[in-house]
Amino acid sequence: MFVTYFLLLSSLGLVITTQAQDCSKPAGGDNMGLKGDDILLQTFPEGKQVTFACNVGYVTAGGSPSSTCTAGTWTPLTLKCERRDCGFAGEVDNGNVDYPEGTHFGDRLVVTCNTGFYMVPNKGQILCGAQGWMDSLPVCEVVTCGPPPVVVNGVFSPVKESYDYREVVQYKCQNDYTLNGSISISCSEHGTFGPAPTCVLVRCEDPNIANGEQVDGSRPPHGYNSTVTYECKSGYVMEGGCSLTCGIDSQWSPGLPTCQRITPSPKPTTTTHSPPKTPDNYDISWL
Repeated sequence: MFVTYFLLLSSLGLVITTQAQDCSKPAGGDNMGLKGDDILLQTFPEGKQVTFACNVGYVTAGGSPSSTCTAGTWTPLTLKCERRDCGFAGEVDNGNVDYPEGTHFGDRLVVTCNTGFYMVPNKGQILCGAQGWMDSLPVCEVVTCGPPPVVVNGVFSPVKESYDYREVVQYKCQNDYTLNGSISISCSEHGTFGPAPTCVLVRCEDPNIANGEQVDGSRPPHGYNSTVTYECKSGYVMEGGCSLTCGIDSQWSPGLPTCQRITPSPKPTTTTHSPPKTPDNYDISWL
């Protein structure tokens, strides 16, 4: 479309005719586009001013967003658009927030909980969107365990409905029973307690050592860690340890010694030797 203007220069008595030229659709800069209804047009008349806006996920970083069609050419556009920075999202107690890609539009943050804690809700990644982080940070809650295993002839403490991660319970046996295993177990990161000990009745039989006799130690019944000391009767020598300890398996440790008969050594035979007679030891009393 051409528009004719007449400029009357009375001083010269001349008529000068000029023509105005339309502009094609402006390209704009990186990460921006036309604003409003201008996006639908393909040509723009002389003097038309258009406005650009940053694309979704980008923000203005300075410069003018406007450009004007002048003699078929758009005036320079100085608008700058940068990717939105969502910034620091915050901290998570008993967990970590990492930014492996960065904190800008389209990047994701990663949340992990420490050992013994689990994520609520279970959303370990959050996207940086056009308006900021697109979700709130989750929380890390402590893992809990139900009651620990019951032990026959034993009790545990403290007694509770639930136990937090790493919380410890201790066992003890009743009456004459002895604890076999660890005295304490703890709530694990998986929400379970470790294997519980057992309570056993330890009874070692009175040692039967032939030709031996007890000289010190406990008397029946022999319980856990009871000790006895033996020695052999006269004429016998002991092979093995003389002291025994009753173990958790109701067996004496080390094994029972034995008393071996002492065998006397044979006496050596002796021979008397008389020296031969010489003239010096003849009997001369008869002379």
